[in-house]
Amino acid sequence: MDLTYDYIHELRNRQMALRAKIEASPIAGEIQFVYGEDYYQEEARSMGLRMIRDGLDLEGEQMILEFTREHYPTYVEEELKWISKMMRYLNAVTDTLIDNLLAEQYIALQGNIDLPNDNAIYYPIRELNEESILLFNLDILTLIDLTNPKETENLQGWVYYRSDKEISGRS
Repeated sequence: MDLTYDYIHELRNRQMALRAKIEASPIAGEIQFVYGEDYYQEEARSMGLRMIRDGLDLEGEQMILEFTREHYPTYVEEELKWISKMMRYLNAVTDTLIDNLLAEQYIALQGNIDLPNDNAIYYPIRELNEESILLFNLDILTLIDLTNPKETENLQGWVYYRSDKEISGRS
């Protein structure tokens, strides 16, 4: 099969599974999706970045931008900046990176999508917060405990440092 088709097929399956998890939650009616805090958007971003890293630059960027155009048409320029930023600042998860994060007193990696997923994008956190607790209550598995060697063993994905201090805001 076509590699692009495989990516899109995987994305659609993951989005349907995520939608089912969110809608089954007792707090689902309270959730308001906004640009940069949309779990479906994060799935599209992750898959698109993976496509770009695998050499499908145009297709990956288009996957991300199509979602943005459909759901957040006024944020297309911001999304282009986000894609460019992520391509510059993502670090592959390695044992050395995990050791460095622990030395800097980070306790976990917060993933942007339901795990396991080798397309995940993580940012390190030093303490649990409202966002982490909400995701836990929704049964969305996004946290990797850096102090637990079993959780970091064979961990795939990409890490970036968030530029903002407030966890609820997205950068």
